[in-house]
Amino acid sequence: MTSIIGILAEIDNDFNTRVQPPYIKAIELAGGLPVLLPYVSEDETIDSFISICDGFFFTGGADVDPKRYDERPKATCGEIQYNRDELEFKVLEKVLNTSKPILAICRGAQLVNVALGGTLYQDISSEIGTQISHRQSEPKFAPSHDVNVVENTPLYTLVGTQRIHANSFHHQAIKTFGQGLEIMALADDGVVEAAYLSGERYLRAYQWHPERLCENDKHNRLIFDDFIKACKMVQEK
Repeated sequence: MTSIIGILAEIDNDFNTRVQPPYIKAIELAGGLPVLLPYVSEDETIDSFISICDGFFFTGGADVDPKRYDERPKATCGEIQYNRDELEFKVLEKVLNTSKPILAICRGAQLVNVALGGTLYQDISSEIGTQISHRQSEPKFAPSHDVNVVENTPLYTLVGTQRIHANSFHHQAIKTFGQGLEIMALADDGVVEAAYLSGERYLRAYQWHPERLCENDKHNRLIFDDFIKACKMVQEK
């Protein structure tokens, strides 16, 4: 049975919705059926979307509004898409009340952390001293640094190694963890690169972009295979 994956994509302040093709391709390669949710405001519509989907994929994009974690936007904060924030926080709250798996990448990881009560560095380069370029100059489909996988975590169980390749296109990162989130991977400078929700429910959050590496890197491919496998397991219950 094919798992239907609800994708939360970019929504600008004119309500235009778009999704980067690599997100779609990664879900397809893993055997899932991607379905996109545009901006909607009715709870009934959101509930129907959640009902038909077997898993949910929160993708990258603009910065989460710092007001969501009780801070004022700094001059270094980037674009904020208020309509997207409104929709995604609502969807995430509802999905967390189900057992359906969640995969979150880049902004998605930050959104999950904030929704669970955590905070963010609004700008890594001005708030953390680091020699790692988290906005890489290399092509988007090329890795730019490795991440350190924490032992005894779901990611270590999945890949079976302490270091894996990653790419990097972000200027914000997790600062304090939301309730229940635990580290799965760190960059060499200490920036959080992956987290998971402790307990039985499947929630995996990655700061880098495995969707752009998964066709040529087995470890990044496993991230999507594992997500779809979790969705199928919930379907079968």
